[in-house]
Amino acid sequence: MKPFTRVLSAFAVGILLQGGVYLYLDQYVFAPTTEFNVAGANKDDTKNFPDVKEGTKYVSYDHQFMAVVTENSLKIYKAGESNPTTVNLKGRSISYFNWMPDRNYAIMGLYRSNEVVMARLNADDPEHEVDTELEDLPRESKIVDAAYSEATNVVYMKVKVRENTYRIYRTDANYDTRRVYMQATDIGHIGVFYDEDNFFYDNVRTGDIFMFNGVEGGWRVINPPGRFRFIGVDMDKTIYIARVDEDNNALTVYTGKLGVGFQPVYKYNHPTTFNELTLSDVKDIIKNGSEETTKVTDDDTSSQSSSQSSSSKSNKSNSENKKKS
Repeated sequence: MKPFTRVLSAFAVGILLQGGVYLYLDQYVFAPTTEFNVAGANKDDTKNFPDVKEGTKYVSYDHQFMAVVTENSLKIYKAGESNPTTVNLKGRSISYFNWMPDRNYAIMGLYRSNEVVMARLNADDPEHEVDTELEDLPRESKIVDAAYSEATNVVYMKVKVRENTYRIYRTDANYDTRRVYMQATDIGHIGVFYDEDNFFYDNVRTGDIFMFNGVEGGWRVINPPGRFRFIGVDMDKTIYIARVDEDNNALTVYTGKLGVGFQPVYKYNHPTTFNELTLSDVKDIIKNGSEETTKVTDDDTSSQSSSQSSSSKSNKSNSENKKKS
C-alpha cells in the first residue's frame, strides 16, 4: 500500500472511531430512559433504603438509588442494600446535587477555593464521574442551581460569585461549556424546556422574567406589565410565574405559553413569601385549591387587564430600552 493511501486509511478509521464514540455517548450514555415523565422526580420515598440520620437525602427518579449528601461527603445507596458506595470528592465540597429527572445520572456542583466543577455521576458506577471545569471564575465561587433539558442534553448552571451576584454557564452533550451573558446578575429562579434549548430566569431586583434561546442566542422579556418572578416550567411547556410586591411577596400566580401570553389563575389571600413557593405546590393549588388562596374569575381577569392596559405602553417602552441596553 502506498504511503499516501495508508495516511488516508488511517484518517478514515480515526473519523469512524470518533463518530462511534460520540454516537455511543449521545444515544446510550446520555439517552433518556423514559418518555420524559418527571412525576416521581420529587418523591423522597426512602422505604427501600437504610434509615440514615445525617445528610440530605435525594432519591433517583425510579427509586433505585438514594444519595446522602453533606457538604463534604457523598454516599450512594442502592435499593435493598445496606452498604453504600462512598464517592471520593478529591478534596472538594458539594454546593449542589440533584438526580436527572429521566435517568440514573446525577448533576453535582463541586468546588474549592480556586476550582468550580460540574460533575455528572453514573449511579451504576458512582466512582467514575465526568467533570466539566468552569473557567475564569472568582475565588470561592460555587454552583448553586442547575436546569436540565432532557431531550437536548443541555445543562444551565447558576453560579454564585458573591452575595446576590450570579452568572449562568451552559454545557451540552459535547461538553462545550461557556458562560452565557445575561441581562442581570441578581438572578432568581431558573428553568429550561425539556425538549428545547429555551432557558428562563428572573431578575430579582427589577421583577422581569427573561427567555434566552441557547441556539440562536436571542433573549426577550416575557412577563406582563408589573413585577413578576419565575416559578418554573412543566412537561407541557406551561410557564408558571407570580406577580410580586416590592418585598418579593407573591400576590397572584399566572400560567402561560410562549407566543400566547399569561393569565392569572389564583391569588393569595395574604401576601406569601415568594421563596416559599414550589412548582409542585403551585400546581396542586391550581388543581385542588386551598384555604389560603382564591381562584381568579373571568371578571377579575377583565378588570385586571383593563387596569394594566393603561400602563402597557410605558412598560413596553421600558422593556425595549432594557433590550437596547
